[in-house]
Formats: sequence, C-alpha cells, structure tokens
Amino acid sequence: MIIRNTKPMNPIHPHSGSFLIGQLNRFGSDLDAKHEITFWLYFPSETCAQKASQKAVEAELSADVTASMDGQWLCLIACPHVPDEALIDGVMQFCIKLASDLGGEFDGWESPLYI
Repeated sequence: MIIRNTKPMNPIHPHSGSFLIGQLNRFGSDLDAKHEITFWLYFPSETCAQKASQKAVEAELSADVTASMDGQWLCLIACPHVPDEALIDGVMQFCIKLASDLGGEFDGWESPLYI
C-alpha cells in the first residue's frame, strides 16, 4: 500500500513533495532516477520507535530504528522511488501523523543527489 496523496500540500511548505522535488532539481539531481528519500522521526522510547517502524513497513516503506546520542530513538523511514509529488506528499503526511500519534517528532527529510 504505497501512500499517495490526492490533495497536494502547500507547494512552498518545506515538507511538501513540490518543495522537495524543487530542491532536488535546484541542485541538479536527475529527477528520472530512483532516489532514496529518507524521513527522520524521533521518539522518546524504543517501543514507540519500533511501533513506527512496523507501521512504515506495513505501508511498504523500509525503516530502521537506532538509539540517538541524546537518549531518544530514531526511526529512519526510507522511500526508494523516482520522485513523485503525490507520493512524497503522502509519505510526508504519513510520517508527520505517525510521529504525532506516537508522541514523537518529525524532523525532516533528506535525499542524495543523482547527477
């Protein structure tokens, strides 16, 4: 169940698919190539981070849980796809809601450039 959003996010919001694709384009990334876009979620406990990881896997995303240096737990969710605005909006909103529902914090995204 890959998450797609039919209602686009505000395109100037830094967590929107439009903004993310614009940043990749701005720095010269090949938008026809598959990108490993990662989403950073922090939780106060390993249990919450593991629950987030399980929900991400159920949504056909990959996830990895590790302890962070400040005592929190990182759930790093990856979406390896060709950049697509509706897909990124959907995954972004999924991650933001997931963090909120489990008492965590959505800390943003990153992607390598493919030139």
